[in-house]
Amino acid sequence: MEKKTIRTGAPFVLAGAAVLAYALVMGIGAIPDYLLAAALGVAAYFVGSRIFPVRVIEVEKGPSSGNAEVDALILEARAQLEQIEAANEAIADPALSAQIADIGATCRLILLRLEEQPNMLSSLRTFLRYYLPATMKLLDARAKLEGEVNAGQSTKIAARIGEAMATVQGAFKKQLEALNEFRFINLESEMDVLSDMLRSDGLTAEPQTEPAAQAEQEEDPFAGLFTQGGK
Repeated sequence: MEKKTIRTGAPFVLAGAAVLAYALVMGIGAIPDYLLAAALGVAAYFVGSRIFPVRVIEVEKGPSSGNAEVDALILEARAQLEQIEAANEAIADPALSAQIADIGATCRLILLRLEEQPNMLSSLRTFLRYYLPATMKLLDARAKLEGEVNAGQSTKIAARIGEAMATVQGAFKKQLEALNEFRFINLESEMDVLSDMLRSDGLTAEPQTEPAAQAEQEEDPFAGLFTQGGK
């Protein structure tokens, strides 16, 4: 996220309108008239600034994975998430809305993982090309049914969509867990490389005899963290 400042020209418009109104009603022919008109314009600008203040909002940065295809897919997915969030605004069911919000948050984490490691694209292609768009279409349809649901109609369809969202919520969490596991596997590889480098540079202690090493591991569960394969 990055912060963006939004300014409006409304205070200037109000100030100009105030000066123009004074000139039309009172006329401007002497220095006091100019001063009064200017004072009125300043007052109008001050009021306008209070009514229309400068706003600072947070916007998502464009993806920068280094892979053009990945960046395009992330932007496409973000647009679909915005549609999902818009559909959620129209749905009054608190339980379903909470599920939708959780699905959206999970999806954004998945997209973050993809941006960090674009080589995950092959694992996420189906997610991005089918599951996310299908979820968006279901929720868009559910939002359009809100009026009928409130009137006691289309309840079976709404219930089926609600059940589908519970399944989707669990599936998306599993997808995120799989990506996190993949990251951990990569981290293990980095730990192995670090261990080999330390050993080759003579920066690690000589291996202890097996009984002593085993006793140390029993006392310290992290003792084997930087050893090959965690053994």
